[in-house]
Amino acid sequence: MYYRTMTYKGSIVLCVIGILSLSQGIAQSSMQWFNPNSKGQYIEDPVPVDCDLKFTGMDSKLGIEVVEFEAKPLLVHTHPQVQKWMKNKYLLECSANIYKAEETTFLLLHLKINSENAKHAYGNLEKGSQLKIIFNDGEHIYLDNIERDRGTAQRSKGTTTYEGIYPLSGYDIKELGKKSITTAGIVWEEGYQEYDVQNFELLKQQINCLKNI
Repeated sequence: MYYRTMTYKGSIVLCVIGILSLSQGIAQSSMQWFNPNSKGQYIEDPVPVDCDLKFTGMDSKLGIEVVEFEAKPLLVHTHPQVQKWMKNKYLLECSANIYKAEETTFLLLHLKINSENAKHAYGNLEKGSQLKIIFNDGEHIYLDNIERDRGTAQRSKGTTTYEGIYPLSGYDIKELGKKSITTAGIVWEEGYQEYDVQNFELLKQQINCLKNI
């Protein structure tokens, strides 16, 4: 399958710059994100295990057993060409968590772009669009998003948020549970882009914690 690559060297960078020039300051979010002052650097000796549970038990609405971990920061990204417009903010912030409903396990991505007009540059996160996860040994897996998300713009915060929902096969769980992640590649409606992962142990820790519940 072929995807048009998103690049900052062509029209996409002009679109992003135009978007950022319209952005307002962001307010504090209830989701946990990286501290903008960290500049995306990996912190030595982080919290040993990112396995805080958000919920476990019977979901009254779904009527099924659910285990959900707290979403934790996975990666941040700002291309150098648009850094001067960000004013100590990242262009994109992504948190992630593992969610299990009955026998099906999912990876949830929570994506925040610090512009209320981001949909013009990124488009939708389409149903069936792929997430490429690249491991520290160079191997990779592909996950498929199961629900279309057009993005939710919040003008008061100057943000646009998306959520990706990716079912995990037994093989995916095995790989995620034993390897660290270096890169995540997301297929947006307007193209494909890869991002360096800072919290490269997060999903491995949550997968292994899930095995002990």
